[in-house]
Amino acid sequence: MVLIAVLLLLAASIYLLILQFGSKIFGLEKMRLPEQVFDSKKVELELSQDKYTVKPDNTWLPLTARFKDFEQRIPFSTEAIRRRLIKAGLPMGVLEFLAFKALAIIFVPAVALIFLSNNLPKNMVLAVSLAVGFFIPEMWLNQKIGKRLHNIRRDLPNIIDLLNLCVSGGMDFMLAVNRVVKDLKPCDLTRELGEVYRETQVGKSRREALKNFGWRVDMPEVHSFVRTLIQADRMGTPMSEALNVQSEEMRVRRFQHGESMALKAPIKLLFPLFAFILPVVMIIVGGPIILQFTRGGINFGF
Repeated sequence: MVLIAVLLLLAASIYLLILQFGSKIFGLEKMRLPEQVFDSKKVELELSQDKYTVKPDNTWLPLTARFKDFEQRIPFSTEAIRRRLIKAGLPMGVLEFLAFKALAIIFVPAVALIFLSNNLPKNMVLAVSLAVGFFIPEMWLNQKIGKRLHNIRRDLPNIIDLLNLCVSGGMDFMLAVNRVVKDLKPCDLTRELGEVYRETQVGKSRREALKNFGWRVDMPEVHSFVRTLIQADRMGTPMSEALNVQSEEMRVRRFQHGESMALKAPIKLLFPLFAFILPVVMIIVGGPIILQFTRGGINFGF
């Protein structure tokens, strides 16, 4: 029974590691192509700093709209949580995330005490399970943020090329944004660009909409893209030239990011190597020797 408990804890730790780092190690998704981006039935929710976002496909935001008054009565600051949720694409509101964390803190220790308390010290099981329950929502949110930023980094050079084609053909930049958003199937970047276009339609300036875009995504590549567009708009530089420069820069950055991830791969492989492969090799090599020694000694043949 103790062996089963150890195996369960090991499997849970492996799952949490894969959940945290899996999107950084395994393959890339391909870019998806044309279809209408936004559904008219999707809910729009006003956020702090006068930021808006469009509801993703999988979300708990209708609950956020119903319990928004309770969210405002939370006795501690939730701005950091709100900012991280926005970076993750707003899969849920602050109140839902706090409820998710509370349920994890209650559910994980309860399950651990039911299955592990008979063979392991209850205090140790309770402490470890409380820590696991506390960090599971954090790791889930970090995984959502990492995946979203990875998707935006992957799609940004191609989207900039499409914007450059539209602008070079004589379209205004915001009309080009609207055209790209309408002609591509939904992805994280097209949703953000659609948000930029929608903000300009409700009265905000292009500069303010781009700054809000950079605030929501909070990624170096996007900050560079926004800063270049704002400078081109302020100085009167042709937008097509700025987009050309940005396209090349984004491809170089994406290549450098891929190189850095490749250099990190051997270090990430050390843990599974020592935890799984090396013990098996030691058992295969040393197991027969140990069995022969325990059964009657080893005859070295001298």
